[in-house]
Amino acid sequence: MHVSPQMINLFSKIQPLSEEFIHDLSMALESIHIPRKTQWVSYGEICRYALFLEEGLLYSSYEETKYTATTWFMKENEFVISVESYLRQKPSKETITAIEDCVAVGLKYENMKRLIQDHPCFHNIYTTLIEHYYMLSEERAFNLRKREATDRYRFLLEYHGEIVRRVPLHLIASYLCINMETLSRIRRKI
Repeated sequence: MHVSPQMINLFSKIQPLSEEFIHDLSMALESIHIPRKTQWVSYGEICRYALFLEEGLLYSSYEETKYTATTWFMKENEFVISVESYLRQKPSKETITAIEDCVAVGLKYENMKRLIQDHPCFHNIYTTLIEHYYMLSEERAFNLRKREATDRYRFLLEYHGEIVRRVPLHLIASYLCINMETLSRIRRKI
């Protein structure tokens, strides 16, 4: 398996990479294709892979009593995991579904642990990525808790405009914790 140039570029910005690490990483990765509208991780299943998404778009969600709550969207050049499920190897509390056909490389949990053990540079990359994604998650949570619906939509449009253009509106409404009618009114005003 080859390591995508986008992944090498991302990792290289964090830490210089040895040829040995690149080789071991390429041996550990698996090519994964997820067809549109297919669940990659389902509620109650263990997330066995961390994905680096080369093409496509996915969303995460969880079930509430009367509705499905969309929690985020993942696109090209981003990592995709069900966080607690992958890091603890326990059943997922969420579902991750492809909005578009997806092409990715996957790193099994066991291979990730081995790379961390064998390559100190990967431990630094891993830690930096965990911190980065945690801060993004906190930013999204803050945005959803502190703002009016119009402000939440504006934030999404300003900082994640590509998502607004690519994601079906019912998922955008679900993510913003509003109904479709409210989203339509907000979109007319802006």
